[in-house]
Amino acid sequence: MNPIKIKLASSESELIEIKNLQRINLRGNLSADEKKTEGFLTAEYSLSFLKKINKDSPAIILKKDKVIGYALAVSKKMGKHNNLLNHLINEFDNQKFRGINLADENYIVVGQLCLDKEFRGMGYVEKIYSLFRTTYISHKYCITAVDLKNKRSIAIHKKCGFVRIGLLMLNKNPGEIILWDLKN
Repeated sequence: MNPIKIKLASSESELIEIKNLQRINLRGNLSADEKKTEGFLTAEYSLSFLKKINKDSPAIILKKDKVIGYALAVSKKMGKHNNLLNHLINEFDNQKFRGINLADENYIVVGQLCLDKEFRGMGYVEKIYSLFRTTYISHKYCITAVDLKNKRSIAIHKKCGFVRIGLLMLNKNPGEIILWDLKN
């Protein structure tokens, strides 16, 4: 039995496995009960876009025989090349945290976080974010947005240290902007 490794995504096959895990967990591919209890993903990214963002800022992956979890790291520069991410970055840039305009700050965006259903609730999200913090140490903040109906995602992000700094519309649904201060 292969051990579970946490590492940076470094191959096309790993990006394809991210894409496969993403597809399974998209909101439109889950039952109402699964969305409520397990959470869901709101964005689908093409393989070509995953390659571009991974070249700029590699995803953190959890890997057994295949990718079983990931957090996409997206720089402001790369986020401008995707409509949803560009919208999010514009919203993030309009926020303040502790009186500081985020538009003037160096932050990294979590473009998406997903864990295979079989490995949820075992502390792996915290481990993914631990490597995220040490990998993206040059950034002051880590910011993302979560659909308000995605209670599971909101809870795990809060447990990892994210705090709500604002609200927004996320694919026509109300969402919250959450921030993790990587320096504190």
